Amino acid sequence: MDLQFSAEDRAFGEEVRDWLTSRLDGEFAAVRNQGAPGREHEAVDERIAWERELGAAGFIGMAWPKEVGGLDLTLSRQLIFWDEYIRAGGPGRIGVVGDWLLGPTLIAHGSEAQQRQFLPGILDGTVRWCQGYSEPDAGSDLASLRTRAERDGDEWVINGHKIWTSVAHLAHWNFVLCRTGAADSRHRGISYLLVPMDQPGVDVRPIRDITGGDTDFCEVFYDGARTAVENVVGEVDAGWRVAMSTVTFERGLSTVGYQLSFE
Repeated sequence: MDLQFSAEDRAFGEEVRDWLTSRLDGEFAAVRNQGAPGREHEAVDERIAWERELGAAGFIGMAWPKEVGGLDLTLSRQLIFWDEYIRAGGPGRIGVVGDWLLGPTLIAHGSEAQQRQFLPGILDGTVRWCQGYSEPDAGSDLASLRTRAERDGDEWVINGHKIWTSVAHLAHWNFVLCRTGAADSRHRGISYLLVPMDQPGVDVRPIRDITGGDTDFCEVFYDGARTAVENVVGEVDAGWRVAMSTVTFERGLSTVGYQLSFE
């Protein structure tokens, strides 16, 4: 078995290296090595601008199919990108929840209308997402969640409380697991809703760590928050399967950048 990169892969790595060097030695020098895990509060505005730069170059959605705007990169080229990214001092990504979690989930389970509406903003780095899963009494036993969504005409009305919601204070949208079935429906009564953050009824509260320092974790309280009926991914009451797809994507190759950064 030949474990060497091909000549084409090595050429791709040189292109990535040149692009990263030109940006991180130039306009984006201030973001180099900023915002690593545990230091997410660093250079936030500059890293938001960096997301748009990555998007313009096509480095968001690298693994997504070309028909939805991705690069459809091979596994070897994704590894090459992340190796070069860490070597160059690329900053911690602010847009990873959309790029690595929600985007692939919509490609797998979302409607064509949802893909048309939500994927472009992820790809160009202008729309940020957060994940509404854990609750104070539903962490390891996620199927016991109690945040509830009730149908009201053409909208869902959401009431509940999520915790450990990374970058919620910077997010435009939140994908939220809600109870839409009976209170004791467990896995079979959960729906996967896409919820706008900038509205009455959504209250984001940052969580500080034990030393008093800043983190990217937040609590989110929903008090009559609303989203359109069509913003359910998959079927109503069948969101558990969609949610498990999301966590599978979260544990995929995309996290290799974090792993390399720990070195």
